[in-house]
Amino acid sequence: MIQPFENGFSAVEARLCFSGRRGILNWRVVCLDFLRLGWQDVERACREIAEEIRSRKLDGHMLVGISRGGLVPLRLISDYTASRRVSTLGVRFYEDLGRTAEEPEVFFPVQGDVSGRGVILVDDISDTGQSLIAAKKHLFDKGASEIVVATVCKKPHTKFDPDICTFETPRWVIFPWEVREAIKHITDSAEGRDEAEAELRRADISEDEYRDILTARFGGG
Repeated sequence: MIQPFENGFSAVEARLCFSGRRGILNWRVVCLDFLRLGWQDVERACREIAEEIRSRKLDGHMLVGISRGGLVPLRLISDYTASRRVSTLGVRFYEDLGRTAEEPEVFFPVQGDVSGRGVILVDDISDTGQSLIAAKKHLFDKGASEIVVATVCKKPHTKFDPDICTFETPRWVIFPWEVREAIKHITDSAEGRDEAEAELRRADISEDEYRDILTARFGGG
């Protein structure tokens, strides 16, 4: 029997999804607005990114992750590629999930010297693409000779198409490192407890995960 991943995809579905053949993923899109990824899904995606990096002979490039969403993929990719040339930068664009500032801002410059270096810029998702555009410009301004952008996934409407990406989805992606942030946004956006609980269940979030936040927002037990 094929064992399902944490987000409900079977191993076959995951292979189709992460190899870029999105038929099954798109079939599921019509049913749900959310796509909650599990740790195994993220690890699989980062292994695929690492394999692509090796196949393109980019092993010598410096890995730079965008804080905060790109930090976990950055660490995983550095492990899978055995790269110790790792750095970060910070881009402030989203005030919280679903709410954006007018323009992205690089508030934490890249650490270390990228002048004359090839760089692989890592993030979790290319949503609007604006954060990646700002980060890529910043790295070129700092003297990077080449920039390859790698993300776990992207949205169909993005303004920036990553060079390496494992899948595309129009759904609201919930990564395993932002579950409580997602719970808070869904809860704050709901008109009442029943609506909040319904949305949280649709997002595949369990009562054990959301109970304290829901109680703080609406009271009761």
